[in-house]
Amino acid sequence: MASLETVGLVVKPHLKDITAYLANLAAWLGARGCRVIGEPSAAHLLPPTVTVVPSEMLAAQSHLVIVIGGDGTMIYAARLLGSRDVPVLGVNYGYLGYLTEYTPETVYTALERVFAGTFRTDVRMKLEATVERLGVPRLTAQAVNDCVITKSMLARLVPIECRIGGQFVSIFHADGLIIATPTGSTAYSLSAGGPIVHPAMQAIVLTPICPHTLTNRPLVVPDTSEIELRLTTERGPFNVEDVFLTFDGQTGCAVEPEDRVVIRKSASVLTLIEPEGKDYFQLLRDKLKWGNG
Repeated sequence: MASLETVGLVVKPHLKDITAYLANLAAWLGARGCRVIGEPSAAHLLPPTVTVVPSEMLAAQSHLVIVIGGDGTMIYAARLLGSRDVPVLGVNYGYLGYLTEYTPETVYTALERVFAGTFRTDVRMKLEATVERLGVPRLTAQAVNDCVITKSMLARLVPIECRIGGQFVSIFHADGLIIATPTGSTAYSLSAGGPIVHPAMQAIVLTPICPHTLTNRPLVVPDTSEIELRLTTERGPFNVEDVFLTFDGQTGCAVEPEDRVVIRKSASVLTLIEPEGKDYFQLLRDKLKWGNG
């Protein structure tokens, strides 16, 4: 890396017993000439040596971002960075840790490689979704894991018309539909019966949630596909509050029958600093409790 002048810390705000660790990490970075900045949401956890800045400033100024928490915190950091391609190093203080792969102890070895310029990266694709109403874009957002159209708890099955590349695919009568990246294939999509897709694949996964027609199975399409979704009213009207489009389960909006949702591969990516000797299948065995033979 040409410059590591500023390192941003994105910390899960509700972590316990983390203050001493953050102080040591900030001191280690400071001793190597780095300015360390953090977000207001975690200001109560950060030592005085860390400068608290607005979230948008952290995203704009950081040359490296260290995420301390779980995969949810990593996804939040990715949304914060937006289109900026900044290397991200994840420290796992969560439960699963598919994206936050370092332990609090191993992060220093990884940082030594970063400073030496000998690190490797794992580039993950993201999705971009645009909600249009009467041809006018209302909202555009990105997702690392998935974009999900889903019904509320008490709503009926949602009829979702799906087209890919302009070609009609089906009307899914289901509790919802998950559009996932390979990274997201081990998240909500997996819980709904979707396939595990290696993160190096350039593909998009469509997984119906509890479909009424049992022959509606998950579908894997090329990452060049443009996916268009509309709600249909063929089974009668429903309340607009009943259907939502969410991005990585963290943000979203209500979707109405006249809305057109277009989902495609994003032009921006999430660049993760990869552990040395990483074994993706070992990760699956550990996280999914697979047998070792």
